[in-house]
Amino acid sequence: MSNVLIKQPRQVVDNSHIKLSYVTHYYLDQKRPDTVLDLLARYQRYAPELLDRIQFVVVDDCSPLRFDVPDLNLNLKWLRIEDDIPWNQPGARNLGVVYAASDKVLLTDIDHEFPEATLSKMVRMRECGRDFFKIYRTCPTTGRLRKGHSNIFLLSRARFMRLYGYDEEFSGHYGSDDYRFVKFQKYHGSRQRYLPKKYRCSPRGDIDWEASYHSLERDLGPNTPVDARKEHEIKQYGGDAGHSRMFLRFRWEVLIDRTRDVQIQRKRNRLWQKIWYWRWLMGER
Repeated sequence: MSNVLIKQPRQVVDNSHIKLSYVTHYYLDQKRPDTVLDLLARYQRYAPELLDRIQFVVVDDCSPLRFDVPDLNLNLKWLRIEDDIPWNQPGARNLGVVYAASDKVLLTDIDHEFPEATLSKMVRMRECGRDFFKIYRTCPTTGRLRKGHSNIFLLSRARFMRLYGYDEEFSGHYGSDDYRFVKFQKYHGSRQRYLPKKYRCSPRGDIDWEASYHSLERDLGPNTPVDARKEHEIKQYGGDAGHSRMFLRFRWEVLIDRTRDVQIQRKRNRLWQKIWYWRWLMGER
């Protein structure tokens, strides 16, 4: 028998060209999936060279409403959580970030929309490091500037994971998870900033709240004392306290894993590897 090794060509899925992962989630228990599909259909019409660089990660948080996803020409990862945990935004966001192909991650709710110019800015930006960015909003009725939403962020996937992501102890009840996530990040030295005002997002005015959304009740009562306890713990015991480390406490499946047919021409950079020692000396941000 010959010992000659015959090299076979292999098909490799390479996502190194992805510069932004757009992570969103939804729970639909009404009649139609328009809230999700209409938004993605609009994004599909953005410039091809921009869409080549963006990955969309969509998490279905165990919605009772099931539907077929059309053939969208997007870099698209669609996940479904299989365990029905009420108000599982922390888990849905953690899951979405796990599957992000870029270190730059946009975390957003499905009821907000991002213009092409804003997503293009995010693609062009350097990595976030320990900065996390809020995004100003445009009022859909008056066109006026509004402050950023409390749970829409552009941030580093590495930083998100380094600080344990969202605390899933808040899952099961509404509220406090975003506030505690931001406070925990700040206490550990993350810097909250804003994108320039000309790069905004906007609340969506096309959502049918009675037929294409959810009907869950919002009650801050159960999670308020949980949040107060975590604030007390971190003040008393320091940085190792204040977060349960609960993470992905559920089952899930990958429904769609689709990539655009792109041919990215890489720029040569023969110097980068040679200056590794400089990066070792200076460290990362």
